[in-house]
Amino acid sequence: MIGLVVKRVLAQVRNSPENVADYTVGLESCVEDLMKLLNFKPTSSVQFLGIYGMGGIGKTTLAKYFYNKIIVNFEHRAIIYDVREQSSTQDGLDDLKRTFKVAREKKNIVVLDDVDNIDQVNALVGETSWYGEGSLVVITTRDEEILNRLSVNLRYEVKCLTEMQALKLFCFYSLRKEKPPTEGLLELSKKSVELTGLLPLALKVFGSHLFDKEENEWQVQLEKLKTFQPDKLQGVLALSFESLDDEEKKVFLDIACLFLRLKITKDEVVDILKGCGFQAEAALSVLRQKSLIKIRDDNNLWMHDHIRDMGRHMVLNESREDPGMRSRLWDHGAIMTVLNNMKGTPSIRGIVCDFKKKSADDIASRSLLNNPAEENPKSSEIIIPVEPFVLMTKLRLLQINNVELEGNLKLLPSELKWIQWKGCPLENLPLDFLAGQLAVLDLSESRIRRVQSLRNDEVDENLKVINFRGCHSLETIPDLSNHNALEKLVLDRCKLLVKVPSSVGKIRTLLQLDLRNCSNLSEFLVDVSGLKRLEKLVLSGCSNLSVLPKNIGAMQCLKKLLLDGTAIKNVPGDIYRLQNLEKLSLRGCRSIQELPSCVGTLTSLEKLYLDNTALQNLPSSIKKLKNLQKLHLRLCRSLSEIPDTINELISLKELVINRSGVKMVHLKSGSLPWLTDFSAGDCKNLKEVSSSIGGLNSLLQLTLDGTPITTLPDNIGDLQFILKVDLRGCKYLTVLPSSIVAMDTLRKLYLGGSNIEELPEDFGNLENLVLLQMNECKMLKRLPSSFGNLKSLHHLYMEETLVMEFPESFGNLSNLRVLKMLKKPLFRICESYPPGTSKETRFVELPNSFANLLKLEELDARSLGLSGKIPDVLEKLSSLMILNLGNNCFHSLPCSLKGLSNLIELSLYDCQELTCLPPLPCQLKQLNLANCFSLESISDLSELTILHDLNLTNCVKLDDVPGLDKLTALKRLYMSACNSTCYPEVKKKLSKVSLKLLRNLSLPGNRIPGWFSQGPVTFSVQLNREIRGVIFAVVVAVNHEIKDNYQMPDVVEIQVQILELDLAIYTTTLHLSGVPGTSNDQLHICRYPASHQMVRALKDGFTIQVIKREKPLKQGVELKMSGIHLIYEGDDDISGDEDFLTDTQQTVSQKLTNFFSS
Repeated sequence: MIGLVVKRVLAQVRNSPENVADYTVGLESCVEDLMKLLNFKPTSSVQFLGIYGMGGIGKTTLAKYFYNKIIVNFEHRAIIYDVREQSSTQDGLDDLKRTFKVAREKKNIVVLDDVDNIDQVNALVGETSWYGEGSLVVITTRDEEILNRLSVNLRYEVKCLTEMQALKLFCFYSLRKEKPPTEGLLELSKKSVELTGLLPLALKVFGSHLFDKEENEWQVQLEKLKTFQPDKLQGVLALSFESLDDEEKKVFLDIACLFLRLKITKDEVVDILKGCGFQAEAALSVLRQKSLIKIRDDNNLWMHDHIRDMGRHMVLNESREDPGMRSRLWDHGAIMTVLNNMKGTPSIRGIVCDFKKKSADDIASRSLLNNPAEENPKSSEIIIPVEPFVLMTKLRLLQINNVELEGNLKLLPSELKWIQWKGCPLENLPLDFLAGQLAVLDLSESRIRRVQSLRNDEVDENLKVINFRGCHSLETIPDLSNHNALEKLVLDRCKLLVKVPSSVGKIRTLLQLDLRNCSNLSEFLVDVSGLKRLEKLVLSGCSNLSVLPKNIGAMQCLKKLLLDGTAIKNVPGDIYRLQNLEKLSLRGCRSIQELPSCVGTLTSLEKLYLDNTALQNLPSSIKKLKNLQKLHLRLCRSLSEIPDTINELISLKELVINRSGVKMVHLKSGSLPWLTDFSAGDCKNLKEVSSSIGGLNSLLQLTLDGTPITTLPDNIGDLQFILKVDLRGCKYLTVLPSSIVAMDTLRKLYLGGSNIEELPEDFGNLENLVLLQMNECKMLKRLPSSFGNLKSLHHLYMEETLVMEFPESFGNLSNLRVLKMLKKPLFRICESYPPGTSKETRFVELPNSFANLLKLEELDARSLGLSGKIPDVLEKLSSLMILNLGNNCFHSLPCSLKGLSNLIELSLYDCQELTCLPPLPCQLKQLNLANCFSLESISDLSELTILHDLNLTNCVKLDDVPGLDKLTALKRLYMSACNSTCYPEVKKKLSKVSLKLLRNLSLPGNRIPGWFSQGPVTFSVQLNREIRGVIFAVVVAVNHEIKDNYQMPDVVEIQVQILELDLAIYTTTLHLSGVPGTSNDQLHICRYPASHQMVRALKDGFTIQVIKREKPLKQGVELKMSGIHLIYEGDDDISGDEDFLTDTQQTVSQKLTNFFSS
């Protein structure tokens, strides 16, 4: 289970922020402290930050809040919650370790929440080489000693709130308002704050406990709390628990001990609890109100670990010595003790135990074979006899995944209400398998082929949910018509299911029927008149289903009808009877050409999705859908017109017609009072925007990118709440109306690829504009003088414009972070423009006011036409981190460049007039000087201790690289086509230590080390010696007499393949940076560590080979020689002198040193 959880977390490593809390206090100052602690100085190392403090003090909340603030600085992001809890399960830590590899080798921010064991961090973090440079690992823990043992120097102790902060937090939860109360309750509130010890969790829970209570009851509860001193937090939690009624207590303990480990949704929990006879919704509502649980954005339940642990301790205290006497079992060891020793008793009410599969998703993946019916299922690894369960006569909840139950299944306890048996190995479900009181049967992801019968008088009356999700081998389901309580039937991804038996249409109690992705289903129900209570029908992904029941309107309670990707040709006219339908989705139903006119009678409809259908028109009756909020018509290419009656959709919020055939949309001024989003991107027939669009008073987003519009209406400036306007690719748009400057709420404006010639003179009035994108506005020649008034502007993209001068006010953009204004050509064929003959004729001069861009972090001015000497204005840009001045004609840089203390990337690629390089800032990580043909000298690089990329390709006049031997962090060194003087100087500085660290090295050369294997190599697993990496050596030449249209900065023709037998299962391109300006041979060494995906793909018997790309991207590249060397454990581990060792005993890095010194 843990493996699947982490897979989900890491598969969704995302940009979106984490949900923090309903109300927070004091976090901003804590985040400021953390920022100062990290100082966010560029670093090539992986940083570790420890956040520690007592339980309930807010470590997780702070970590999430801090994460939200800084995620934009990282390529990949992940939070692993409850590491302590997840690693406590069977094989939990191994699963976490195994699945966590997907985030390797990237610049990550990773939060490991609630760590209580150093092994957890060692397993997950492992070697710092797993992570990309500049990664940040944040660890939250209650135990500072863990940080000591991990040598985490950056640490932050979370302190208690101040009394004022605590009072605000308490009042928010006790009175549902932030301000302190008056009179009597004020003193009681202050006393409550004092008694809860200023702990956020205690304040939140105790405040929620007192909510809606009279003043005298506050006094009573405060007196009770005093008796729990000194453990204030546990006292608060105990008080809150004791205030629950008996049923609410049972629900709380079920969640804390059992359901949290399942990671199931709130709806699934409700099904189970209802099956137990509980008032589930009411109980969960009470627990939420008391802040004992939370429903997350993904609809999963969440509980603070302190609250969870309190519940578990209560159960553990039922019997410390004998787990068989406890009411709930969740610990694998305790469960096996009970089962192996026949220790089961009537005390046990619930067991959850998910045994590990042989391989992740083994059943599902094998069942996707072409003919899964011929599959030979393997036996489960775990066999458990049924007999130990016989003594558990009161057992109501049982999860027993991925095991084989041996014995008579009829002996399972008769009071079972819920059983989850994923991976059930049975192909045929026994006739009398089910316990009479069973309410929820979950056999998802199992091997079941057929279910002969589920009939049993007691079962018929109690079974509410049947879940066969992912049972890829299931061929038939039995007669279910006698199940008088069945509410949900889930058959999602039952690939072999061909038809739904008619008996399903007779289940009068059914609320939900899910058949999504049953790709072979061709026959649905003919008669659905018996489904009187059905609320949700899902047939999405049933690509062979072409007919719906004619009496579909008989399902009068239906709220959601999802038919995406089916082969249906029409919607039955009987649909008009679905008066409760709220959502109708027909996405990808490409045979649908029209909707019945009666669709307008669906008065409850809120969402209508018709994307990618063959729809030719909308019925005029659509105007009657007064509750419709979302209308999506993407990719409806046959749809040419939206009827005027759409203006009568008074509740419409989203109108999306992207890539449709619509020619005109007549939106009336003052109509559609709730419309916030109108999107018509890539509507190639839409040439005009309605002049009344300015009257859409609620519009927040207007998307017209890729349309052939020629003008915008003059009244567009009347959109007083607009936040985003997208006009990218509007090639026929040449003028922006002057009224656009009246959009004082506008935050994002995309104009890229349009042909606007100028911006309105008062453009600076857009004071809230944060992002302006004008890339490839090739007719734009100037910026208005008011441009500097865009005080909020953070990101300015103006690549490939004709702007050659900047107004003096440009320096007033005080919040500008990113400025990209590159022009083409980006890459010039090095022999075509020798020094002094560059075709650049237009020159740009940066205004002095550039020095005021104090917050600028990234400047891209490639091919801008900068010439002569770069002025000292750059030294003022103290926040600059990335500076790209490539393809320009200046001959020198200011010495003040060294003062840019935050600069981490400097690219001077193809600056062919540059003759010398001044001292550089010591925090630099990447330096690109490729194609600087005139470069004669560079300053000493010794101080660049974290530089990891140095590209000197084609620096033909450079005779030496001073300080190269001091670059202790260097990972990539490219010196193809360097001159005959520089080459031996560089080789002298290549030590064993540097060669071990280098991932990529290129130098002139026509041979490879003799101990490399030439030709394909077969990988073999060696006993007790793990693979540690692979090194490739290739000799490549580029014939410049063969011309092509591709002008590329790298050689991308050489690839590595891994073969299983003769089938290529993995291919990657070797990173050979820099195209040499000569046709002479160049040697490239590429080292891949064990953490690289390519090395991890190797298995015993696989073949690895070097090849040329089958379809070349650049002509004239010749692979002259190649070699491969596999590095195993012990092959490169000696750090000291190796003179006393023979050639065969020496390390790989020492052998490389010998090769280059020979």
